[in-house]
Amino acid sequence: MFAITFHHMIVGIASGTGILMGICALLAWLGNFVSNLDDFQQSFDKTSLLSSILCFICMPLAIFSGTYATSDPGGIAILYNKFVFSGLAIGFTASFIAGRVRFGEKIWNDFKLSTLQMICASGAMFWIIITGSIGGKISIGESVMDIMPFWPDFTSTIVLPWWISMVMLVFGIASIFVALKLGPTVNKISD
Repeated sequence: MFAITFHHMIVGIASGTGILMGICALLAWLGNFVSNLDDFQQSFDKTSLLSSILCFICMPLAIFSGTYATSDPGGIAILYNKFVFSGLAIGFTASFIAGRVRFGEKIWNDFKLSTLQMICASGAMFWIIITGSIGGKISIGESVMDIMPFWPDFTSTIVLPWWISMVMLVFGIASIFVALKLGPTVNKISD
């Protein structure tokens, strides 16, 4: 009965916190180059971390509530694309959180790591905007992407065979295992 209302509420929280994460991470990264932003870098860092955690929690809820609110979730290719792009946004957000938790708040003092953090946050923000634009096209017929000179065709999709999906899943799990267990020991970055 309230599935659509709940979905819109959760999408608002997930997209708002995801955009906040991206903007604050970009400003924290720019703090390395702009002296006026350097004083606020710690605030941008904490805001981006907290908003990324809330976004990470709300994104799966938005996916499930959107699937529940749709009359035929398996029959529309554009919803499949929305599901895939939401997964990309969750992945970039998880990467951002993992980097920040693993290296600590001084991650912004290291140029390479701070650039990687900014790319992860920007990637999450990009896919959240794309996913929201698809949702806007479905529900109200217009979206943020309408201001762009092009709009990719999201009404069709490529469905991979199940065995390719399983190979990709095993490869992803193996990559995580190699990175966490066989990689170098990482300590928090100190001054």
